[in-house]
Amino acid sequence: MMKQFAILGYPLGHSLSPQLHKMLAEELGEELSYHVFEISPEEFDQKKAELFSLDGFNITIPYKVRIMDSLDELDQSAKNHGAVNTVSIKNGLSGKTKTGFNTDCVGFVKTMEQNGVSLSGRVCLLGAGGVGRMFATECALRGCEVVIAVRQKSMKEAQELAEHIHDISGAKVSVADIDTLGQGDTGRFQLLINATPVGMYPKTEASPVKKEFLSCVDTVFDCIYNPKETLLMKQANKAGCKTIGGMGMLVWQAVAAQEIWFGKKFTFEQVSRVIETMQNLL
Repeated sequence: MMKQFAILGYPLGHSLSPQLHKMLAEELGEELSYHVFEISPEEFDQKKAELFSLDGFNITIPYKVRIMDSLDELDQSAKNHGAVNTVSIKNGLSGKTKTGFNTDCVGFVKTMEQNGVSLSGRVCLLGAGGVGRMFATECALRGCEVVIAVRQKSMKEAQELAEHIHDISGAKVSVADIDTLGQGDTGRFQLLINATPVGMYPKTEASPVKKEFLSCVDTVFDCIYNPKETLLMKQANKAGCKTIGGMGMLVWQAVAAQEIWFGKKFTFEQVSRVIETMQNLL
C-alpha cells in the first residue's frame, strides 16, 4: 500500500513540499502520497486526528512547538531544540506510536557544510520561533557565541530561550533588539541567520535588518527559499557578504525526514540533483 504523508502548517499557499517529497521518493525508488494540511490554529485540536491516520508528516509555522504535546515520543534532536518538524507514525503491538524529530538541524548543518561555512565564532540570529530555536541551539552546542535579535514584543520569549540554551550548552547567549542592530559598536559576526518570515513571497520588498548592519557580517544565511534571492540577500551581496538561500536547507531537512520514514539513505549526488531541480522551479 502506498504510504501517506503530509505537511501541516498555516498558511501553506507557498509550500513546495509536495513536489519536493515526491521527487525525493522517486530518487529512493519509493512511492508516496503527499497532502497539504492547511489548518488554522482555531481548528487544530478538532482536525489533528486526521494527521495521525497517516504514516507521518512534516510541520511548519506555527505548529513546531505546539505539536509536541500531541506526540508519544521525542527524538533527542527534538528535545535539544524544543521543536518538531517531522513526525513518524509506526504501528506496534500496543497501537500507533507518534514520534517527533527535528530534521531542520540536519538541514541547517548540511547546508553550511555544502557552502563551506564553519559554525564558529559569533552568530546573530533574527527571530526566536520554532526554527529560530533550532538555529540558536545548534550554534551554541557547536561552541558559537549567539546573539538572539527580536522585536520588543518577543523579548521575554527570547530571554527564556537564551537561558535554556545556556543551561544545556554553557555557551554565551544574549538577547538584542532587532531594531538597534548596527547602532554603535556591535562587533563583528561571522554568521547572520534570518529565521523570520520577513522577505518571504509575496511580501518580498522587506528586510528584517537595516542594511548598514551588514557591514559587520561575513556570511548571511536566509532560511527563506521563495524568492530565491531575498532583499536581505541582495543587500548583503552589495555589502560584500557571502550569501546562502534557504533551498538547500529545505531539501536536506526533507531528505532526513524521508530517511526516517523509509529507512533508506540518499547519496550526496541525489540530494544535489534535487536541490538544483527545486531551484529551477522558482
